[in-house]
Formats: sequence, C-alpha cells, structure tokens
Amino acid sequence: MTEENFRYTSAPERRERLVQFISEQGYCTITELSNAFAVSEMTIRRDVLRLAEQGKVRAFRGGVGSLSKQEMEGSDYRLRDMKMADAKRAIALKAIGMVGIGSVVAIDAGTTGHQVAELLPPDRNVTVVTHSFPVVSSLIGRTGTEVMCLGGLLHPESLSFDGPAALAAISNLRVETFFLAASGIGERGAFCGNGFDAITKRALIEVAERVVLLADSSKFYASAMVKICDWEVIDRIIIDDGISEEQRQVLEQQDVDVVTVTATPQDIGSTADAAS
Repeated sequence: MTEENFRYTSAPERRERLVQFISEQGYCTITELSNAFAVSEMTIRRDVLRLAEQGKVRAFRGGVGSLSKQEMEGSDYRLRDMKMADAKRAIALKAIGMVGIGSVVAIDAGTTGHQVAELLPPDRNVTVVTHSFPVVSSLIGRTGTEVMCLGGLLHPESLSFDGPAALAAISNLRVETFFLAASGIGERGAFCGNGFDAITKRALIEVAERVVLLADSSKFYASAMVKICDWEVIDRIIIDDGISEEQRQVLEQQDVDVVTVTATPQDIGSTADAAS
C-alpha cells in the first residue's frame, strides 16, 4: 500500500514518516519500503543509511528494523517448545484434520507447526513445504509424505532457514494451505520476534490459497514487535479455549474463522493414534 500522504513530501519529512512506518511494522525490506513510499530503492537505501547513522533504525542486509538485537533474534526454540504443550497438541490435531489426501501444504517454523509434522499420519500422501529444521527432521523417512525444504541460512534461535535462497524458492511455488505460526497476536494482527522470519512468512502467505494461523492462547500475552500481517490475510485461526471473553471478541470482530480446541489428557492418547 502506497503512503499517499507522503508521496511528494521533502526528504526530511519522508524520513520522519519512514521511522514511524518501520516502527509500526517492526521490520521491512527495502523493496517493501520502496513500494510503500513510491520512490526508488536507491532513495530508500540512502534514507535508511541516514536514519541508521542517526540511531533511529537498525539496518540489515536488504531490510531495516526498529528493534533491539535481542528482540530481532527472538526467543530460544527449546524454551518455546516446552510452553503450552497440551494446547499445541490439540491445535495440531485440529490442523491435521484440514489436510486432505494428496494436498500440498506449507508448515511454518514454530513449535506448533512442529507438532503438526510429528502427528501427521502417513496415509495422507501430502507434500510439505517448510523452512523449519525440526519439521524436516520429523518427516524424514515418513511414508507417504514428500518434503520440500526451503534452504538458506539456518538461524539457531528459531531453527529455521531464511534468506534470499528461501525467498527465491517460495516465489515459484503454490500451496493449498499455509499453517502460519506467530509469537504474538492482537487487534492489529499477527507478530513474530524475528524480522527475517517475518519476511519468509509473508512470502509463504503470498503463495498460499488459504492461511491458517496456529496460535495458543498465551500468544495474546506475548511481546512480539515484528508485524507479520493483518487479520485480513488470515482465513482461519485455531486456538485453545484458554482465551478470555474479551480476547474472543477481538477475534470475532475480524473477518476470520475462529476454531477453538480444548486441551485434555485425551489429546495425548489421540497423539499416539495420529502418529501410528
């Protein structure tokens, strides 16, 4: 979307708006900023360089962020994997119910997406596209499942592959369903803690016919500053029933199908059934 009100303003005014825009999004590529402000990428690069020198933004290869280095790296995968385990299993099982025989799906990097891969039964004959190392590891040798790994630089914090190689591979694909992960959700949409991961998520959203957000109720309380997308691009959210009434209303006000699940000890038994 072009920032029409700032299209023909002076350079200082444009840079001021750039800082605000980057702060709202958390992380943007140079191309995204060029399109948004209707100026050349060279102009944006000069603006970013000036703002970085002034300490107003953080410049990265191909993009710019407003966050600290710690926030950009995100939390450790192993720590996240231990949180809300029962809810994540229940969400994953519900997601698997949406996977048709012979379908092509993309599974995002994240602990709930990993659960989807772990529990995916071998009788679906599906193709899984992913940039998640744990998802790839779970599906190695899985009968009836074809895996397409999106290569690139492996980030140890998220255990995901990102970068130009992953984006180039995504641009030539088309998937039926993208199971999207997020570190935080709220009225403004879905967020994550890693700018590079956000770019990969956006690219997968672009090539998906349907986007399903997998998010446990703790995501309403998580602090994640990098915006992935607005609610308008999400078709369905699968979430556990631990959300409050106010949070439920927030979701129902969006044009998104809300599916709630209950995490019970029975889900553990269902896990064994689904994986067999």
